[in-house]
Amino acid sequence: MQQRINLIPQKPLADRIKHLIPILFVGMAALLTLFFVVWIQLLNGRLTDLNKQIVHLETQADQATELSSQVARLKKNLQDKDNAIRRKNTDIAGLTKIGAHKKRFSRPLRHIAALVPDSVRLRSLTFTGNSGEIQGTALDYNDLVDMIHHMQALSVFANVSLTVTDRSTDKDQERIEFTIQMRLT
Repeated sequence: MQQRINLIPQKPLADRIKHLIPILFVGMAALLTLFFVVWIQLLNGRLTDLNKQIVHLETQADQATELSSQVARLKKNLQDKDNAIRRKNTDIAGLTKIGAHKKRFSRPLRHIAALVPDSVRLRSLTFTGNSGEIQGTALDYNDLVDMIHHMQALSVFANVSLTVTDRSTDKDQERIEFTIQMRLT
């Protein structure tokens, strides 16, 4: 058999493998190092994103706490205002009741004020329930009688009666003390 003659000298395979192993280890180590560096960078980026999200969530939690405290304050203010409105409505109801009670006597008072002549001076005017009493002085008896007749003609008054309590004459002027009693209808 013929042997082939190798004209280019070559290293044996074992020597070649021995020289390649350190290069492969260094390459693998470089690749692993590169892999870990990239992985650490990705993890750091993810941690940074998570930290930003945590800060954002903490800010939102603080805002939610502040908002809930504002809501509590507004609820308290609303409740205080509601209580104030209820108190005012109670006061209004009481005043309306008083006003209605006063309104009952305003019509008779208006008629009495319109009927009183210049010669008659009223000293007191008292209403108790459905009855009333007027006390005063008159300078002319006829004016007083006319006032009584006008009061009897009105539908506001009933059972109008005149009582003269004192009659005196001073310096050619007559002075009559009187009491008028009436019932309101």
